[in-house]
Amino acid sequence: MDADCYVVEYMIRDRQINARARARAAALLAEVNGSQGPKAVKSRYTDLGRELVNGVRKVLGKISHALPGRTRIAKHS
Repeated sequence: MDADCYVVEYMIRDRQINARARARAAALLAEVNGSQGPKAVKSRYTDLGRELVNGVRKVLGKISHALPGRTRIAKHS
């Protein structure tokens, strides 16, 4: 279990580093372009946040399937 948590923690940390680098690059591009409004930067952050959350959900889903004795119950809408 500790190894699984370590892997997830490492992946999250790696994605956070990538997100920070992309945010810095986006801020520099917005500064250089000057024509982009605050909404364009806001949508970039929103898209980035959505991407990170979806990635974490995928990883957690794979880990929960890999754990012994766990079964997934299908939810019907």
